[in-house]
Amino acid sequence: MKGGGAEAESEPVVARCAQDVVAGRRGLHEFDPVFARATVYGRRPARPGVETVDVAGRGRWTFVFSTPQRLATHFGDCDVYATTGADLLGQLPIGIGVMLDPDDEHRLPILNRLVPPQALTAIRRRAEQKRTGQAMPTTEVNVKREEGVE
Repeated sequence: MKGGGAEAESEPVVARCAQDVVAGRRGLHEFDPVFARATVYGRRPARPGVETVDVAGRGRWTFVFSTPQRLATHFGDCDVYATTGADLLGQLPIGIGVMLDPDDEHRLPILNRLVPPQALTAIRRRAEQKRTGQAMPTTEVNVKREEGVE
């Protein structure tokens, strides 16, 4: 986690949770409810919807930010929307991933709308096992490769 003391406490809960997940102090499964309740900010396009970018080999993504300041640092002066993580995920079409705070060390992809739930479970289990140093069963690797979410 960057900084400490008052600076760390001024971070939104969702950013602190993402920092903890990236640092291995919390599991990915702990992030979802925090993200769902958090207010996130995105750049509002001229027409209703969300902006997306195509990332070669990784699908379509939209960027959201834990603070309006992070959004302004990334995009500059622009129109902004604010919503909860749950509302954002509930309104996104299937196939669009969400990247929280893409410019920060604690950036975290939210894959709920990008992959089927069983693949997401396998991805999270793999990340958790990697974090804790446990071996991963071979069957999970094969499932993920077949579904193209490696």
